[in-house]
Amino acid sequence: MQVYTKNIGYTLLRIFWVNPIIKLSLRRLTIKGKENLPKDGAIIIGSNHTNALLDPLVILRAMNSDTVFMTRADIFRKPLLQKIFTFLKMLPIFRIRDGIAAVKQNEEIIAKCVKVLKHHIPLALFPEATHRTKHSLRPLSKGIFHIALEANKEFGHEQPVYIVPMGLEYGRYFRYRSGVVATYGKPINVTEFVRQYGEEVTPAKLLAMLREELAQRMSELIAFVPDTEDYDAQWELTKLCTAQANPSSVAKRLPINQRIIKQIVEKKSTTPEEETAALYADAMEFKKERRLRGIHPSSTSHKHPLASSIGNTIALLCGLPYYLFCAITMAPSWLLSHKIVSSLKDKAFSNTARLGVNLAMKPLLLIIWGIVAFCTLPPILAVLFFLLIIPAIAFFYDYNAFALHTWSDWQWTRNKQLHGKLESLLKRCK
Repeated sequence: MQVYTKNIGYTLLRIFWVNPIIKLSLRRLTIKGKENLPKDGAIIIGSNHTNALLDPLVILRAMNSDTVFMTRADIFRKPLLQKIFTFLKMLPIFRIRDGIAAVKQNEEIIAKCVKVLKHHIPLALFPEATHRTKHSLRPLSKGIFHIALEANKEFGHEQPVYIVPMGLEYGRYFRYRSGVVATYGKPINVTEFVRQYGEEVTPAKLLAMLREELAQRMSELIAFVPDTEDYDAQWELTKLCTAQANPSSVAKRLPINQRIIKQIVEKKSTTPEEETAALYADAMEFKKERRLRGIHPSSTSHKHPLASSIGNTIALLCGLPYYLFCAITMAPSWLLSHKIVSSLKDKAFSNTARLGVNLAMKPLLLIIWGIVAFCTLPPILAVLFFLLIIPAIAFFYDYNAFALHTWSDWQWTRNKQLHGKLESLLKRCK
């Protein structure tokens, strides 16, 4: 079976497996810019990569169609895994760390990618070549452009080849069931690009131009902070300034973040160096103090923090009985998740680990508790018990997040000295 072959098993798995996973893992998925997907040619998706396995799942849900993904080659080493990943429409990509001999195999892989595109199957890549939990971009690798140019050489005279930039913006990288915005940007028509510049520049220059164009378009789709020594301070100031607008979702927060980042970066170029250095130093000191007390930037937006803290506490108390029910019935799942996440060296895999455990454990726990309920309780109570268990793991994590937010509100209410420091930072950012 070829990776581009239509397969009913894969289609059913995508429809009835990916959608439940997304609902289990994310509170909200917002898809924007779908009108930018071309309808007249081969499509290559180039996305930023910040959240390990969740990223391809989000893209697959956004595409809502068969999509072939490129992934690191080392997971294909065993024949059985190679068959499984081929069935899941995944192709290996070799990197320098795999060895020079292995990298030479990419020529064969690129040829397969061209066949995928020729069969009108979208191809998705992460041009940064590795994940990183940062609101920035690593230098883009050449693989996506080699594929696009080879595809254009093969069949560009029949149909255009497009690279469609995509931006994935998460509310919180390490919080399970955060929100995410998946945005398609304006496509790069590689066929037209080659027609316009191909005869004027060398192949290497053409590739460099495509890389620069894609990086620029990808950066416009996320809350992009330049990857410099000022990154941490600029992102801290961005979060504090955006919080004052009190956006209710990641989708509403994204354009505010983008506007404020632009202002902060521009302000640096027009402000004396000593003044900027002092502002950034104070921002980092404020970050240290608020994190020490468990204060999230969103808490700083409350005009009446005491009232907010009291209201949230009442809501927590109202939900506490059901939370305890969820914690007890789903204990094997969240305890195992916690143990695995605590042992991870790369925290970017935290949500992937929780997803994997919950995906495996939730059906099993539903079966076990369903049997217990219908064997020990009257039918009506057994049905009610079972219905209460279905959203239990999602409620458990959402309640924990809300509890942390409430704690943050109380800490902000108590630490009055930070209010003056925040006011000074906001005033100096303008």
